This record gives sequence, structure tokens and C-alpha cells, in this order.
Amino acid sequence: MNTELKNNENESFETSVLRLEEIVSALEAGKLTLEETLKLYEEAILLYRHCNHVLDHAEQKISILTKADEGKFILKEIAE
Repeated sequence: MNTELKNNENESFETSVLRLEEIVSALEAGKLTLEETLKLYEEAILLYRHCNHVLDHAEQKISILTKADEGKFILKEIAE
């Protein structure tokens, strides 16, 4: 695993999304050199993978409250 990916794993989901938005804006502006564009594209891919991993992990933790027949609420894990 490379250093940039390890650094991305330590960032919060929100921080990663904000950085992705900055990268998209920079790429859309079209004022970058080819080298700068490729570097930002690579960073964006790493951030995307990090965000996707965080979302997958969160999805596994999601729980729902379901009302049981007895009128009690139980916590039920959502199946993957």
C-alpha cells in the first residue's frame, strides 16, 4: 500500500469529499498542465476508493429499529 493511500485512510470522509470537490473544480477549470492533471487524477482515484471503503463499512454497520409483534422495539442488523 502506498503512502498516499495510507494518508487518505486517516482522513475523514467529509475531508476526502471536500478534497475531491476541489480536484474536480481544478480539473474543470482546464488550466493545468498534463502532469498536474494526471497527479490530481491519481489523487482523486485514491480519495474515491477511500470514500467508497468508508461508505461500504458504514453500510455494514447500519441498523434499523423494527417493531416486534409484542410492541417492543428491537435492533435488527441489515443483512449485507
